[in-house]
Amino acid sequence: MKWVSVTNGSQENFELWKDDSTKLADISFSKESRIGRFVSKLTRRLFFFEKKGLFSRKAVIKNEYGIKMGDVEELKGGKGFVEVDGKKYFFVYNQNNSGELELYDESMEKSLLSCSFNTIANGFSKTKSLLDSKFPSLLMVLCWYVFQPHSANTAADIAA
Repeated sequence: MKWVSVTNGSQENFELWKDDSTKLADISFSKESRIGRFVSKLTRRLFFFEKKGLFSRKAVIKNEYGIKMGDVEELKGGKGFVEVDGKKYFFVYNQNNSGELELYDESMEKSLLSCSFNTIANGFSKTKSLLDSKFPSLLMVLCWYVFQPHSANTAADIAA
């Protein structure tokens, strides 16, 4: 899978692609707000993103009703934890400057998915922390989407 930036004027737009011919979803952010509008063949959702904490900074995702769905906590070196729908995962981003994200179960025993952020990684490298970019928003939406029960697809089919 891969995220691709298709940003125009007043909006930041990203598309999630399974491969070069299958678009799974897209999300758009208003540059003035921390709101994301998510659209896929399966659903349309509105997400709210915010940052919390002084010493242990986190990015938080809430649904359209203001209910917390998860968060991202960055450790050092592009590693950290993402929690979505009560499940915790470990991520490694940009190892060896690859622009790739690998998501593991909490104990790092099993790789669950990989996703390329290559086409949008330039914006991430200009910030002190990944939490100061769209990375945590895209990561949380990716995890939420992939681990949803899909009618015709399973998470393994989407992540493959």
